[in-house]
Amino acid sequence: MKLEFEVISQEFVKPSSPTPANLRRYKFSFLDQVTADVYNPMVYFFELNGDYSNFTEIEIKNHLKHSLSAVLSDYYPLAGRVNYADFEIDCNDDGVPFLETRVKSKLHDVISKSFPEDLNCLVPFELDRLNEISMGVQLNFFECGGIGLGVCVSHKIADALSFFSAVNIWAKAARGEAEALGRPHLVAAKLFPPRNAAVYNTGNSIVRDRVVRRFVVEGPKVEAIRKQYAESASMEGQRRPTRVEALSAFIYGRFLAAINDESSAQTDRFFLVCHTVNIRQKLYPPLPQNAFGNYYRNAMTLPSAATLTDANCSALINEVRLQVAKINPEFLRQFQEENAQLETIKATSARFLKGDIVSCAFTSLCRLPLYDADFGWGSPVWAASPALPFKNLFVLMDGKSSDGAVDVLVHLKESNMERLEVDREFLKFASPTASS
Repeated sequence: MKLEFEVISQEFVKPSSPTPANLRRYKFSFLDQVTADVYNPMVYFFELNGDYSNFTEIEIKNHLKHSLSAVLSDYYPLAGRVNYADFEIDCNDDGVPFLETRVKSKLHDVISKSFPEDLNCLVPFELDRLNEISMGVQLNFFECGGIGLGVCVSHKIADALSFFSAVNIWAKAARGEAEALGRPHLVAAKLFPPRNAAVYNTGNSIVRDRVVRRFVVEGPKVEAIRKQYAESASMEGQRRPTRVEALSAFIYGRFLAAINDESSAQTDRFFLVCHTVNIRQKLYPPLPQNAFGNYYRNAMTLPSAATLTDANCSALINEVRLQVAKINPEFLRQFQEENAQLETIKATSARFLKGDIVSCAFTSLCRLPLYDADFGWGSPVWAASPALPFKNLFVLMDGKSSDGAVDVLVHLKESNMERLEVDREFLKFASPTASS
């Protein structure tokens, strides 16, 4: 469904107290430098029924602005402006754009009928048009009285866990939990010093020529997939696969089926499966989970011939586990040293740009605190990601229910999506959430 909306107001929310002069320059880390030039987005939907229905629009807006202002005093890089030439943020307190819109739809219709691309108008930025602003907020009012709070944070300074940490601290401040406030862990550039020259074009992976669909794998079906893989010959003597491991192998098999025609026609290409890995606890010494920055690396797996010819890709689970295990303190130490790992990253990027790589990426937001964003009127009825500017990407997210259901955001070239949408094996487990 195409959403019609009107922008009512736009202003800037500044920190409630000025950033000290000694904190004015916030340097990028090396891991920030090699991260894609995009915004991370999320839209939080709230019904505002019952005890919360008496909030007026101006009360809701002011409530969010005042609490955000307090949080920006501690998360001061978010209120500054990026200087890409010097790989740093000028923490000048210019503030965060705060838009207010009125959407000509009902919240229930958006939740039940929208595609991920429809949600992109509910966040303040085009995700692949990264500029000097690190954070933006868009407060969307629906016809029924519900709201959608769209938030964008630059991926150049924050990964998904940092995004949720900042938003949830903001929510705690909005609830009046003063103990929530406090300066976050901001030492990424000390742990991973930036390089003094541009590393490579970090926009190479950005793609607009793709379509995005959301599927739901209900809890019992997730468990059925896990059981199927746990009982496969390749898993004999191994620990039971997690939800994400089993779903990744299952989805990868269906991805290969969806691209079968084009991949078989180009035999000189090689296949790569990427899984995003949180490295906070893998560093030595380990970092707290609320450490702010881009503390992730990609485990890159080259599937074996046996995996690529197996419809279930059963061996992929152990192959991925092997690559994840390699992301250890010694591996990460190499990223902290001048030029170490940089040539490998450049070479992989170049091959990706030439089209030599059939890449498929998995990002899991499962078990992250998506639904902790209670700003004083209850937890969201839905936390959803708009369409991201990548292809061959699968984002796994916990559903709102507590039965272990997983939402899967699928980003594919249109012809590949058409095949996936009629794939009987895929549809036995994954249910589409909207129809064209």
